Amino acid sequence: MTITLTAPQETDVHPGHSAILEPLEGPESALACTCGGLLEVKPDTKPAQLSRYQQHLEEVRRATNLDER
Repeated sequence: MTITLTAPQETDVHPGHSAILEPLEGPESALACTCGGLLEVKPDTKPAQLSRYQQHLEEVRRATNLDER
């Protein structure tokens, strides 16, 4: 699997988390995260996959905020 981020995504990352899209090119990609989370097994459009990745980051942020309390 290959890591690929566009400029806007590079500014919205969480330590230990990066999107992995496979295949890198083409209209469809499967999605995972470098944290070890497989976010989507079935291929989907990149915009849909990256939207799911943003949801994953929000879940990570919420969990981190709860752990810090």
